[in-house]
Amino acid sequence: MNPTRAISLVAARDFAERIRSRAFQLSTGFTLLLVIAFLVVPTFFDDDAQPYRVAIDTRLPDDIELTLGALDPQGIGFDFSRVSSDIAGIGVENGDFDGALIAGPEVVVGDGTSGTLRSLLVAAATTSVIAERAEDLGLDPTTLTELLTPPEVPISDLTPVEDDDRESNQGFAAILATVLFMVIVTYGQWILIGVVEEKSNRVVEMVLGAIRPHRLLVGKIIGIGALGLLQVVAIVGMAVIVAQFIDLPALPDAAVSTIVWSFVWFFLGFGFYATAYAAAGSLVSRQEEAQNAAFPLTILLLAAFYTALFSVGSDNPVLRVASFLPPFAPITMPLRIAGGDAAVWEIGVSFTVMVASTYLLVRFAGRVYSGGLLRTGGKVKLREAWRSAEA
Repeated sequence: MNPTRAISLVAARDFAERIRSRAFQLSTGFTLLLVIAFLVVPTFFDDDAQPYRVAIDTRLPDDIELTLGALDPQGIGFDFSRVSSDIAGIGVENGDFDGALIAGPEVVVGDGTSGTLRSLLVAAATTSVIAERAEDLGLDPTTLTELLTPPEVPISDLTPVEDDDRESNQGFAAILATVLFMVIVTYGQWILIGVVEEKSNRVVEMVLGAIRPHRLLVGKIIGIGALGLLQVVAIVGMAVIVAQFIDLPALPDAAVSTIVWSFVWFFLGFGFYATAYAAAGSLVSRQEEAQNAAFPLTILLLAAFYTALFSVGSDNPVLRVASFLPPFAPITMPLRIAGGDAAVWEIGVSFTVMVASTYLLVRFAGRVYSGGLLRTGGKVKLREAWRSAEA
């Protein structure tokens, strides 16, 4: 059989078999519901800031409200009540008002007065006093405004210019890295379990009668990898669609490039780990042994994930070195790229090393896979699988 056709048939079989499985459909549906809940539920608890309840002494001028409104930097707004000074003080003490301005002028605050409101009330009172003194001196409002307007002093900042979106870009990349980590682990386990199941029910013996082992390996990786990619696209697509209907912060400027690079490293990382998971599955014959065989790979993935997670916001030497190591690069390099810390040559070297390592691992795992696939009855040692494979 033509190699390309053989690989395509295996990939199509694994893809169709998994996508029709109830487990995949339920897990995908549950994941999409989690994405929706993660984005939508917080909006129900995000209470809008309530306007400040401020009591204004009836003896104060009418423009004091306008002054306070102009000083509000957050645009929260005010709910003004014109009352006597005694009622204003009692109202603040009882919690009916958040703060008060009384003639003098004097600022009245209580336990419920925020630091922001306290500053706004003091600023308004100060502005009122300055306006009164200016009027006594015969200064018109225009002259007063010119006197109080600070001059524009040019500033020469000699520190290196930082990317304002660096933190948000890396945070976005960390979210994608988490998704990729979960997908690689999930579908790597699927490949592992699938290989063990085929060994235990002797399906593989019939398949190997028509296709060579390494082609079966490549087809299985492509088929399940395509399924994993489909799920990632569905998750990201659902997040983007939901975000259109709710008030979310805008995505960072580098979001598109971060997504593209994350998908590139997903392909490389999945190819690397899926090959290793398949080889590990060929060495065991029972489901109980499968997790033990995959334990070293899971540890590597966890190490890569936590290295990336604890290095967000900085380009430390550990993260830099890890971005060149094949087991770590698929998760760590996208973070460095998103933060603008990875030079072009570093990306090129890491990419080349990853591709070369994946190719060598496919050659190595293909032989182990071939040698261990037909060995049943117990766990097969790596050396035995290597020696029993065709040269």
